[in-house]
Amino acid sequence: MAKHHVFLHIGPDVVEIDAEVRERLAAVAVLTPDVSRDDLHRADLEIRRAHKAADLKRKDVEGAWAKVCRKTFRLKSDCFISEPGFLDADDDRAALAIDGLAGLKVHLVVTPEAQAELPTARTRLVKPERIHAIQPGLSSADFAAEMARIALSEEKARLDKSLLKLKKRRKQVKEQLAA
Repeated sequence: MAKHHVFLHIGPDVVEIDAEVRERLAAVAVLTPDVSRDDLHRADLEIRRAHKAADLKRKDVEGAWAKVCRKTFRLKSDCFISEPGFLDADDDRAALAIDGLAGLKVHLVVTPEAQAELPTARTRLVKPERIHAIQPGLSSADFAAEMARIALSEEKARLDKSLLKLKKRRKQVKEQLAA
């Protein structure tokens, strides 16, 4: 079974996932997990261990990221998650967040400035070709259009790879038939 892609937006700008954004992403088969902004906020606090600064107890945020990950896996599709605060997480916490998505092909979506500042340890968590830069300050609709472009380019690469495998297999079958 093919692995699905998850596009994890890690900042620095917050992206509001409204109906228009969901619609544009769904048009290219990229879904968003059915979680509230509050769920995502608690997941951010959990990963960064910033719950005390938000006057919350550990038990108030415990399992929030796991809930987001479970809902992402249940979609059985390519997904988009916006967690801008993860950009500020230390390397161990970032690794923990990425580990929660094990089994999916994780892509990091950042602004060019943030991409330049990503620690080396962070860039080792995902393959370099899976780090994408999006211009800062885009409207939600423009951001969704740019995400759709990235998702389509990934789908094209996936299909090109499959086509290459099929061509090789076809050549092998022709050779076997000739023999």
